[in-house]
Amino acid sequence: MQVFLILALLIAIIAVIFAVQNVAVVSISFFAWHLDVSLAVALLLALAAGALIAFLVGIPGRVNNSWNNTAQRKKFSSLEAERDSLKAKVDAVALDRDQYIQKLDEAKREIADLEMRLASFSAALDDAQQNSLASVTPEVVPPAQIPPDPANDALPETKKRFPFLK
Repeated sequence: MQVFLILALLIAIIAVIFAVQNVAVVSISFFAWHLDVSLAVALLLALAAGALIAFLVGIPGRVNNSWNNTAQRKKFSSLEAERDSLKAKVDAVALDRDQYIQKLDEAKREIADLEMRLASFSAALDDAQQNSLASVTPEVVPPAQIPPDPANDALPETKKRFPFLK
């Protein structure tokens, strides 16, 4: 921006020097108009007209750039909002993931603990079975079953204590 200001100032200084050095009167005709002015004034008017025309020609481009900038700012702010919402979702998913990993680790520890307890129970059961087999005598004979005599109900107490016996 400062470069353009310096350049404009240099052009203005050159125009003033030109105007001071060219004071001759010239006749300017444009359609029905006829003017007699100094050469410097004529050239400065021509320079001003050129600057005005350049300014007027540049207005549509500046307006278009302004509209594009406004649209780009709106798009940028909507993209920032979308980015923020996506970051929030990513953070929520990461938190859920961490919670699931923690639950998985706890479940693995619990499974390992249960496996250890199962192994100790299994070893204790094996020891108990080996001890009970060693203490049992091999000559175990089942008691003889006597069929009940329906005519002889001499054992009413037994029937009361064991109703499933007939």
